[in-house]
Amino acid sequence: MNIAVIGTGIMGTGIGLTLLSKGHTVHCYNRTRENAQELIAAGGKYFSSPAEAAKDAEYIIIFVWNKEALYNVLNGESGLVMGARQGQIYIDMSTQLPETAKEEAKMFKAKGADFIDAPVHGSKAEARNGGLWIMAGADSQVFAKALPLLKEIGETVHYMGPVGSGCVAKLCGNHLVSAIVASLGESLVMAKKSGINSEELLKLWSEVDFRSPIIDGVGHSMINHEFDVSFHLRTMVKDTELIRNYSESIGVPVLISNIVHELNKVGQNMGWGEQNASAIVKVFEKFAGVE
Repeated sequence: MNIAVIGTGIMGTGIGLTLLSKGHTVHCYNRTRENAQELIAAGGKYFSSPAEAAKDAEYIIIFVWNKEALYNVLNGESGLVMGARQGQIYIDMSTQLPETAKEEAKMFKAKGADFIDAPVHGSKAEARNGGLWIMAGADSQVFAKALPLLKEIGETVHYMGPVGSGCVAKLCGNHLVSAIVASLGESLVMAKKSGINSEELLKLWSEVDFRSPIIDGVGHSMINHEFDVSFHLRTMVKDTELIRNYSESIGVPVLISNIVHELNKVGQNMGWGEQNASAIVKVFEKFAGVE
């Protein structure tokens, strides 16, 4: 199967590598060609525009950082919308607002193409081993057609409803994740300043009824001050901003998320935006006067 991957950052590269490993032909585009080198070296074919990469593809996976980057690959003579045609399915796996997904669907429908918003939970490792958790918004028949492909890159795939529903599910999930990461950092700093063994505390948390892969993985990152990127802190800032914007649009107070958003911004303003999101622990260390 011929599949295009538009956006070869951490996640797009991982998905492209997974697809190559399963025998698919992968065409790719990224605004900065250098960021596509790993995928090219593995057998992906690079094109100089989104439209060229998507031209002969049955499925086009979009994985870009924000709305501005999305519109850059959608619009213009070399953009995806201009070249879209009947028979293609465009799958936006980026984290966007539901209204943005609905706008995309309308653009592609006008060209006869189908659309799915299918953001994911998971990060670098899951993208590279086909272990993502996917939540999809689409017409049910379009979803059924794309499901075999989604299963190749996802450990689980969840149909959430019509277009935009995948984005809503992702924002709800990121609300939860961002709050857990911030609370974990605050808890570990409290433990550190109290003088107890943080490793033993993580071991305890892995055994009790609130055990979680997030607590285990992010917790060790925080304790060891190892902030190699699987999910940038700056991306967490972007996502908590989206949560705030969406919740405002539907009249739902998200008090916890608003606090976490401001804490993430403090970390970014301290110069840690290019580090992993777990670097938020350094904000609490600064507040508490410990490391």
